[in-house]
Amino acid sequence: MKKLLIATILFGMMSSCEEPTTTTKSTQHRVKIGVDVKELKVVEIEGCEYFLGTFDRSAMFTHKGNCKNPIHKGGNK
Repeated sequence: MKKLLIATILFGMMSSCEEPTTTTKSTQHRVKIGVDVKELKVVEIEGCEYFLGTFDRSAMFTHKGNCKNPIHKGGNK
């Protein structure tokens, strides 16, 4: 009985996981680091937009100032 309960709990945990919804779009924005010029991409995660840039062994990930998520509009209320 104990094994059946554990198996049921594990199955429930695994089936409830879902992949987060993200989209990636190319932009016209470029970043120059030394002699390299890299493209910035826009990544949308749960309605918030972020700039993403990958450079050699590192990455830059920063929130966009003009994010279209309504939670960021309206200031302090």
